[in-house]
Amino acid sequence: MTFAHSLSQIPSEKQILIHLKHQVFGKSVACPGCGRKAYVQELQRHKMWRCTKCHNRFSVTSLNWLKGMKISPRHLWALIWCWQRKMNVQQAQALLGLSIPTVRRYYELFRDNLKLDYDVVLEGKVQMDEMFVKGAFIIGAKDIVRKKIKLNVVCKKSPDKGDALDLIFHHVKPGSDLCTDGGGIYRGCDNWWPVKHKKDIHNRFEFGLTSEIEGTWAVLKTFIRRMYHHVTLAKLAKVVAEFEARYSHPEIFDSPLCFLNNSLKPVTLAL
Repeated sequence: MTFAHSLSQIPSEKQILIHLKHQVFGKSVACPGCGRKAYVQELQRHKMWRCTKCHNRFSVTSLNWLKGMKISPRHLWALIWCWQRKMNVQQAQALLGLSIPTVRRYYELFRDNLKLDYDVVLEGKVQMDEMFVKGAFIIGAKDIVRKKIKLNVVCKKSPDKGDALDLIFHHVKPGSDLCTDGGGIYRGCDNWWPVKHKKDIHNRFEFGLTSEIEGTWAVLKTFIRRMYHHVTLAKLAKVVAEFEARYSHPEIFDSPLCFLNNSLKPVTLAL
């Protein structure tokens, strides 16, 4: 595999395998079948082992979402780097010499295995709005001080008060200043939840209170168009969750190692 100059700092295959080994097994390798360490025999350096007690064979990729991986560790590292840098599928394919289906498959694997904070609480000044797509809509809220967002994809044509209140109940801290447009789904929300509700009337050309959350929709559309070109309704929720993670948890996207620390959890040993 020949790497371009921009990828010249990729670790060696041995270093990557050591990173994976430490992430999956910790300081020492134990058999996931029987939990013993003393009987584990190394078959391939930092890659594959066998338990001489229960005859279980396992590797750094056989116990997690990397199972069945047919690309090299350096290709994996480079693909994570491309995905973290929001490199579109065609550009990653040209850079790494992999097929487009392979790049798409691993981009989807990375997206599906993000470990996210689904209990994020927004506070202070919070803006809410909704964006419509074919067959669904996205309702979202943004904490404009801490720069956190929460987006929910709902597969129906139009939102109702229940959709708005569900997001408010779970993700807006009591006592916050909630800013929305004049939509009926937000009317009286301060009677159901202790927030200070303010609203813009767009027909009167009032946009100041919701400008940041409305700008988020433009950024989301640009992200999808540039990186994936399009997305099906079935995958929309995962793509939106990836966008939310990139915005609210940028530390996950600092390096491939940061992503692997987030997505690969230590293997569960038998008792």
